[in-house]
Parts: sequence; C-alpha cells; structure tokens
Amino acid sequence: MLTERQEIILTFIVDDFLNVMTPISSKYLLDKYNFDVSSATIRNEMAALEKDGFLIKTHTSSGRVPSRKALKFYIEELKLNIEQSPAKSFELFSDTDNLENLTDELALTISDRTKYLTQVSLTADNETVKGLYITPLTDTASIAIIVLNSGTVRQMPVKTSRDVTIDDFQKLSNIFNELLLDKNLGDTRVILKNNPHVPPGIKDLYDQVTAQIMASVEVQKRTIGHAGFNYLLQDMRNEVETLEHLYGDIESEALYKSVEQLASNDVNIYFGDELDESYKSLSVITTNFDHAGLSGNLIVVGPELMGYKHVIKLLHSFKKGV
Repeated sequence: MLTERQEIILTFIVDDFLNVMTPISSKYLLDKYNFDVSSATIRNEMAALEKDGFLIKTHTSSGRVPSRKALKFYIEELKLNIEQSPAKSFELFSDTDNLENLTDELALTISDRTKYLTQVSLTADNETVKGLYITPLTDTASIAIIVLNSGTVRQMPVKTSRDVTIDDFQKLSNIFNELLLDKNLGDTRVILKNNPHVPPGIKDLYDQVTAQIMASVEVQKRTIGHAGFNYLLQDMRNEVETLEHLYGDIESEALYKSVEQLASNDVNIYFGDELDESYKSLSVITTNFDHAGLSGNLIVVGPELMGYKHVIKLLHSFKKGV
C-alpha cells in the first residue's frame, strides 16, 4: 500500500520520465517540485518504491525509471482524474456522409493530434436506402446494387432464369425502390417479406433478389480507416519484427479483432503482449463510441513508453464531443 507521498512522487517520476525519457533523480524532483522535505527523505521514498517493484535503478546514473507496474498505477490514476475533469472541446472537421471518407479523416485527425498510429472502425446503425438497381450480367446472372445514405454500396449476385427480360428487371427495380426508398436498412427484411403486391410474372425473380437482400442486411458492414504508421516507424525503428507483424494485422483486420471483445465505452489501455505476444514494446489504447447513428471503435497504438496523459485526455474529449 503506497503512502500519499509515495503516490505523488511516483506520479511525478512517471509523468516526467515519459516527457524527457531520461532517468529521474531525487535532485531533479526536489529542484522541479520544491518538496517540503529533505533530499534524504526523497531518496528513501524512491528506494522504497524500487523495493516494491515500481522503480528500476539504472546502471548509468543516479536516477530511476518506472517499471510496468508503475505505468499501470499511473495509467489508472490518470484515467480516474481525467474522467472526473471537464473535457475540452473536440471538433470533427469532416462533415462528409461517406463512411469510408469519414473513417479515414477521423483516423488522420486523431493520428495528427497524438502522433501515434490510429485506427477507426465505423458501423452504421441507421443507414437508409437511397436506391436499388438490378443489372443483368449474363443470361443467367445479375447483380443487385443497394446505395445507402452513408455513401456505401452493397452488391449482391443473383441467379436468374434465361427468360427474364430487361423489362422485368426494370419493373422489379421500381417495386424495390417504391418499397425501400428512404427506409432504414434494418427494416428492409420486414418490408420485403410482407409485401404481397408483386406481379406473378416476376414473383420468382422478386423472391431471389429478396433472399439476397435479406442475407446482406443480416451482416453489418464495418468500414475501417487508419493513419500514422509512419509515427511508429520513427519511434520504434529497431523493432522491425514487431512492426511487420502489426502492419500485417492492420491489413487483415486482426488488430481490430484482437480488441473487439475487450473494447468498451471506457478508455482501455493494454500493453502489447497482453493482446498478442508479437506486439512486444507496444501499447494499445482503445474505446468504443457513438456518433450520428454510427457505432465506432477507436484504437491508438504507440510504444509502451508513450504519452498516455495526452492521448487519454484527447480520447476523453473526443468521446464527450461526438
């Protein structure tokens, strides 16, 4: 159990070390924070923190560096203090209604402000249908295309019989647009299933396309954007294997899947090897959020010794502002 003074000293040491990245000495603390105690008292407190596993004595100076145990303590205290404080305003500069553009621009905005790799995934909860079109490809195959208000497009292959005509496709497209235009995508299953007004000549085609639409609606489309990998290349240029593995996981969406079951509406911080042994020397900060009918997940990745205070404050403000 740490004393109040030990907690203060430990917080100052971790905070300053993450800023200057050099071992922190008792003299440094006394000069900067003007403790109302002797240098011997500060050294004794630092020795006690070292004995408890919070600090590590370096061989090259009289200073000490924080251990992972100290980082965990610091992060939890930081989260608590930040959550209880007012959030600064956070403005989204993009007003685009295209989901892919929005994820890319949001990832770039967060990455530019944190100077770390950022990944954003968005899932639309209330997308509406802006148009449905059916286009023949061959005598027996067609493609149904749904255009959504988010700017995304869903394409579904449809098998058809040889006697289906262009006029049949036009009639069917008109029926679907009358039924679904400006309707919520999640409601299309009920609308199509309960529609009895289909001409007998195109009933089979209607059933085939309806089945494809229903199957597509069951799967929520997730759009992922990322930015800032160059910051990791600068910070961790010697960790080639880690960066190669991480880059592959970003491309395959394995990074998202690693945090999918862990992320919550809280801001959560994980040391890399808590997610994947190959993520050594990394830290992953993640949170879920909601914005304008979109469900999102935000991931910030940096070195284990990263600027946690700045990132957590930014994400706190972001979550309050969206």
